[in-house]
Amino acid sequence: MTRLRNWLRKPKRRPKPKARMQEADHILIPLLDGRHGVAQVVRLQDDRVFLYLSNRRHHQNDKVVAFADNDVNAFMFVDIADLPDNHWPVIGYDAIPNLRRAPEHLSWDLLGEKDPIHDPSIIEAFANAVHGLYPWDGFPDPEFFTNMLSDPNTLPPFARMTSDFPSPE
Repeated sequence: MTRLRNWLRKPKRRPKPKARMQEADHILIPLLDGRHGVAQVVRLQDDRVFLYLSNRRHHQNDKVVAFADNDVNAFMFVDIADLPDNHWPVIGYDAIPNLRRAPEHLSWDLLGEKDPIHDPSIIEAFANAVHGLYPWDGFPDPEFFTNMLSDPNTLPPFARMTSDFPSPE
């Protein structure tokens, strides 16, 4: 009983602050094959982040290279409040490219009016689908990922449909 009282009286340790992403950071999104996709932080405010998601795969030791216009598959808002520390590690930074296809409504005033704020798990599922590791039409709405693309008329080259995956026995 004394040990319990002593434990309850101990000052609680504060959790370490999360390593914060900054604008222009390149981050790694984990893929199901153990590799990583790459995204860039374009804007951030508190736990809301606007990302350029690319079609690049990345090894831990690769150098950061600026995104070209054709590297970016999607522009997404994400809420990182519940993202575990270093789950999306920062690997460096580079200038944010001025993409011709970038949305014109990047003001936080419009956040939520034109674009949904996604959970990190949706971003990871999308990155895996871009790289052909998760069915492109695997969500209840088969157009879910297509509607997230910056150009919905062009699917990523490695995207695979549910019918392309082995059927479960």
